[in-house]
Amino acid sequence: MSRSTPFSPPVPEMLSAVAEMLRNLEQISSDPSVIGQCPELPGIVLDKVLATALDRDGPEYAKVNRDYQALRGHYFKALAAHPVGRALAALAVGSAGVELMELGRPPAFVAEIRYQGGRPARGRRESYNCHHIVPKSIRPESGAVPVNHPTNFVIAKTTRRGLDQSDNPHHFWHSLFLHPQTHNAPTEPIPVYVVRPLFPFYPPITQGFRTVEDLRNKLAALGAPQLPEVWESRILEFSKAAKHRPYAVPKEFHEITRMFGDLYTAQNKDPALNQQMRASLAEQAARLAADFLPAGAYVNGKRLPPDHRPKKSIPLIESKMQPETVVQPTPARRKSRTVKCQLQKPGIPPQANHPKV
Repeated sequence: MSRSTPFSPPVPEMLSAVAEMLRNLEQISSDPSVIGQCPELPGIVLDKVLATALDRDGPEYAKVNRDYQALRGHYFKALAAHPVGRALAALAVGSAGVELMELGRPPAFVAEIRYQGGRPARGRRESYNCHHIVPKSIRPESGAVPVNHPTNFVIAKTTRRGLDQSDNPHHFWHSLFLHPQTHNAPTEPIPVYVVRPLFPFYPPITQGFRTVEDLRNKLAALGAPQLPEVWESRILEFSKAAKHRPYAVPKEFHEITRMFGDLYTAQNKDPALNQQMRASLAEQAARLAADFLPAGAYVNGKRLPPDHRPKKSIPLIESKMQPETVVQPTPARRKSRTVKCQLQKPGIPPQANHPKV
């Protein structure tokens, strides 16, 4: 990547918030074996939050989204500047992704470049979005983590492939857990079980590591810092849970994952049609969500009965962590026309527009 793009260091407040986020992740569980407890969702726990669903077209949601847009670039920079964050970023998104984060951009890189006549003809772009663990579309009650804070962020892979949704864990989480719990939800506060990864990136690795020496050698080859033992153990457990292959969304969830992404396509913006699609997704996903969610959770407006027993085993927590650090949204400076052109060269994807999720 060209270094002609203007660079500014991360702000101190965001650096402190990122350090707090990493400490909190370490404290969720000292047992690395929890990583593999749920084979469909390795490295994931469900965090119980008492919250109220917001109107996605209302002013409160709009303000939350504006504040997020103003601070996310600072978050990317701070995460890439932290030694642990930088090492984890290198493993998850590669050197090109780390460089984009240093510029305040979401990480992405081009993979599997195909050649025609000796020249590159087409490449597959791996994209990542910053996912809100407690989503922007709900308002947590007192005692919950502020929505726009690094302790509530994870950088998740969001690569769409039509019918094949193997590389889209971000929309998988929304379709399986968040959408069915918030669609037709009561107007009063309800328990919402949100997806909380035990890593700041998901999936945390793009290849398997059978030994700690393999992991350390990879970090050295990337020119990244070495990881503390707690993170080495988690990475190795995740690799074991994923059978030492890149994580893929299980095939039985591809349809609902695709349905969620379709909600935000241009041809489905008509309000009546979109609402119909949301209802269809909630109905289909509710049956799958009930296999993971505990008694008392809401799915498509109905509460699971007291005698409900989920078929799948996934770790449950109720963190209620109030962050010590405070981050304030700072409007980003407008980029010059020259800079914009530089950022849109081949292999450096343009800034993505994030849907209301």
